[in-house]
Amino acid sequence: MAQIDLRVTTLGPKGVDLVEPDGTTIHVGVVPETSQTDPTGVGDAFRAGFLTGRSAGLGLERSAQLGSLVAVLVLESTGTQEWQWDYEAAASRLAGAYGEHAAAEIVAVLA
Repeated sequence: MAQIDLRVTTLGPKGVDLVEPDGTTIHVGVVPETSQTDPTGVGDAFRAGFLTGRSAGLGLERSAQLGSLVAVLVLESTGTQEWQWDYEAAASRLAGAYGEHAAAEIVAVLA
């Protein structure tokens, strides 16, 4: 990993592992799903949320948590672009999965 700044390994229902060059590993669990409608595009959705978080200045863990939220929203929808963003629902689901503090940090950069 000498030339790679970060390895991101998605683990499906087990979450995601982020491994830094020094071997430091951050594991982030998933946002619990309410249904499984269509898994098409879930990995892409995770990456979109993760990269949005990084671009907005969030740390690795918070970015992965945002990625996990976007991934589950896609999983619960038919079609990869049919999900709806609801700020309050997002804050509630993030808080339920990761705690109020994490949710507040994430939604603050999305407002």
